[in-house]
Amino acid sequence: MLTPKQISFLMLTTFVAAGWGLQSFPKLCNVQDFQDYLHQTGKVYNDPREYQFRESIFLAKKGVVDMGNKFAAQGSSSFNMAINPLADLTHNEVARLLGSKITYTGENITSQHTNFVTAKTQTDGLPDHFDWRELGGVTPPDFQGFDCGSCWSFATIGALEGHLFRRTGLLVPLSTQNLVDCAEDYGSMGCDGGFQEYAFEYIRDHGVSVASKYPYTQMENAQCGRNETTDKGVYIRDYARIKPGDEAKMKEVIATLGPLACSINADVVSFEQYNGGIYDDDQCNQGEVNHSVVVVGYGSENGRDYWIVKNSYSANWGENGFFRLPRNENSFCGIASECSFPIL
Repeated sequence: MLTPKQISFLMLTTFVAAGWGLQSFPKLCNVQDFQDYLHQTGKVYNDPREYQFRESIFLAKKGVVDMGNKFAAQGSSSFNMAINPLADLTHNEVARLLGSKITYTGENITSQHTNFVTAKTQTDGLPDHFDWRELGGVTPPDFQGFDCGSCWSFATIGALEGHLFRRTGLLVPLSTQNLVDCAEDYGSMGCDGGFQEYAFEYIRDHGVSVASKYPYTQMENAQCGRNETTDKGVYIRDYARIKPGDEAKMKEVIATLGPLACSINADVVSFEQYNGGIYDDDQCNQGEVNHSVVVVGYGSENGRDYWIVKNSYSANWGENGFFRLPRNENSFCGIASECSFPIL
């Protein structure tokens, strides 16, 4: 049986050969069975044992998808699922995407941070619906890669891009790779994980490059590739964290300042195979947060409040790369437990 590293390499090289590139995974359409899945993804398993092993994982996840969609059709849940290229990966392989991690070094640094204390939350007069995408303040969803837990970098950059847009009127794609390669001294571990507050500490002190100068590679490079003398980058004055559980403050910040970098528990098969709707699988409330995302807006549907959240699984996942979570429902999936934003 192939090792996890070999599987990851096989997937990446197969997708490149098929023309999809490294920045996304293919959009699958109404997958019928494992053969159809292999045809649509371009994956190849020549070892009969590996084939059987991957097919067993696929069948188990397809069962979850089919049952979940049956519940959705009956009105028992508010979201639907669809088979995607993660459907034949083991739990440990998918968990490599979940890179929101606390470290001793990072906590030691952020513990000395004087948090920006905002005034009492003012929700009167705020719109019932707000979406930074509609204003042009959100870059298209990218794919972090099958073997890189860099979600923390994407969440940090996504929040900063939105706040920079609010300040300047310009949407400038910034470099996630800069953080992956260069923020180790601040407690982050590149593709092995990190945390948005550690990244904000780095950007405050060193700035961050634009994406065109330091493009994303879906891997951690051995050395930081940015020359701060010639590449001044974008700096922040500081950052602020929202009190855990304060969804009213989250709404205020989003509607008046910009997107938030937050953490959720994404270690659930139904989330992995999410396709659309308000994701309300209570199973995500059973574990610790482990995945960093960007909250870009909020709204309501059929009387139920929700958050609009940007993921880093590409535009071919979920609702064109985004998903919705219940809002004002006790920090569903942990969405309100670890939120922060840059101060420009």
